[in-house]
Amino acid sequence: MTKMQNIMVTLILICINTSMALFISTIGDAMTLVGSTINPIIGFILPVVFYWPFMKDQPWYSKDKFFSVLSVVLITIVSVLSLVEFFQDDEGKAADSC
Repeated sequence: MTKMQNIMVTLILICINTSMALFISTIGDAMTLVGSTINPIIGFILPVVFYWPFMKDQPWYSKDKFFSVLSVVLITIVSVLSLVEFFQDDEGKAADSC
């Protein structure tokens, strides 16, 4: 990257992190968000993405491709459900405190 691109990317990352810090009140909430987003991506989705080029000569209905797509879909669904539960639970806490 050029120096200007590096500065822009750094500025964008700082703005994103700062805006998230303004809206996340506790470290537990931050850990929940990280756990339901980044961990499944690093642990389950990226390995499948890196494995796909090795299966390029197989048809889409082969056992390996089918199970890799199925695992990515299931992990994505579980991650989205945990995010939905997190935000619904957070709204319930706010309603109970009033």
